[in-house]
Amino acid sequence: MSKHTMSAVPVCTWVAVTDASGRTRMEAHWSIAGVAQSKAA
Repeated sequence: MSKHTMSAVPVCTWVAVTDASGRTRMEAHWSIAGVAQSKAA
């Protein structure tokens, strides 16, 4: 294999969210990480 490409890696981050009544809670937000590439010699 001369080239290996990995993409669409999900990453979870936690975000503090305050609702209309002033209560704060943590929500998980999933996003796709950038494309990582590696080349074999």
